[in-house]
Amino acid sequence: MLKLISTYALLALSLLPSLASALPAADDHASHATTASDGNTWLATSIGPDCITGARYHGVMQGKNITIADVPTYYAEPPVDAAEKKVIFFFSDVYGPFLDNNFMLQDWFASQGFHVLGIDYFFGDPIQNHPEPGFNITAWLAKSQRQAAEAVPKWKAAVIEEFGEDAKYAAVGYCFGASYAMEATEVVASAFAHPAFLTENHFRNVQSPLLLSLAETDSTFSTAASRRAMDILMEERATYHLQQFSGVQHGFATRADPNDANAVWAKEESGRSVIGWFTRFMAQ
Repeated sequence: MLKLISTYALLALSLLPSLASALPAADDHASHATTASDGNTWLATSIGPDCITGARYHGVMQGKNITIADVPTYYAEPPVDAAEKKVIFFFSDVYGPFLDNNFMLQDWFASQGFHVLGIDYFFGDPIQNHPEPGFNITAWLAKSQRQAAEAVPKWKAAVIEEFGEDAKYAAVGYCFGASYAMEATEVVASAFAHPAFLTENHFRNVQSPLLLSLAETDSTFSTAASRRAMDILMEERATYHLQQFSGVQHGFATRADPNDANAVWAKEESGRSVIGWFTRFMAQ
């Protein structure tokens, strides 16, 4: 089996710049966890320190930068284009689809027989562009969410127009991107890892079989929140699978330290599980 990080340990490793000092105070972050603007309860909250730190990989891009519906997009193609097209909507974390970590994961998904399209809802302005002192992360998040709300629907429609109604679609989201994966009504299955910005209603209104790939330690999606999410999924009789990895924290599925064998295994297993989940439901 092709290993997700088999080449990563041979590549230069650096810590992504930490923007923790730009985050709201701890009390502000906690208050955000209570209710959304519509009165619904937050389960996965706004981004925290673990969302903006981690290992950075350096690899060679196998896909390409294209434009779909006026939105920059990373596109990774499968090695063989099967008669029945399988397409993954890839909704990235705050680093965007063009960061090495994210395009390497998309390339691996593509190597498993999928067309993978990663939307750049940051329009060339991902969070790593802002190491400057005094960076207003709250304003950046608000801008990015407005952009995504406008871009995602037309982008998905354009992707479907390109690949056809007969193709099979799935969606995966990481951190910032989790909500867009859960809200995708066009897919046969969805998945997320270490999510942010999810309310109870996301789980009450789940649209497709859902894979939850979780860290043992996650200040953004706490153990209590994940248990509440599972209770809702059971109440709704949803089709879901939850995997939780010990000894890792938020970000493990995209930014695991190659020198940490447990984190590497968790990252690889999460990726394999996403592909297995999508393959299962695309075959039905």
